[in-house]
Amino acid sequence: MVRPIEFPGKDAPTPALIAHILERYHATHRRELPELIALGRKVETVHADDPNAPHGLTHALEALIVNLEVHMREEEENVFAAVDFGRPEKADGPIAALRHDHSGQEATLNKIAAITHGFRLPSYACGSWTRLYAGLGKLVEDMDEHMFLEDTVLFPRLEDAA
Repeated sequence: MVRPIEFPGKDAPTPALIAHILERYHATHRRELPELIALGRKVETVHADDPNAPHGLTHALEALIVNLEVHMREEEENVFAAVDFGRPEKADGPIAALRHDHSGQEATLNKIAAITHGFRLPSYACGSWTRLYAGLGKLVEDMDEHMFLEDTVLFPRLEDAA
């Protein structure tokens, strides 16, 4: 059984908050997005002639994973590293760009929702299609939580330290 990763709370020390973001969100996105891309490709291929199929989903997910990886690496190498080295004021510079990235990621998630018709499955959807939409729902929820935690707790804390 996999134990859920518990949120340390908004008042947790910054290093604990960063550890939570790395373990709960960065690791999860890196593990699950490639699986969703493969599943999306399968569903798009098998249901190529179905107008209800999520045509264009694989392309949107591939764009998301590329942009998200660059974003997470920027956080890890610049923002989180500055905190690790006891220099949280050095994290302030990249935060504006990271917030902007969040807007782009939100736009991509909205595009994915549109491609999937609001994640509504047709009554005849196969198991792969059903698993895909369940995984996409989890992805959207995880990314929303991830961005909210950074935008409302972590980034303001680091900006205040600058």
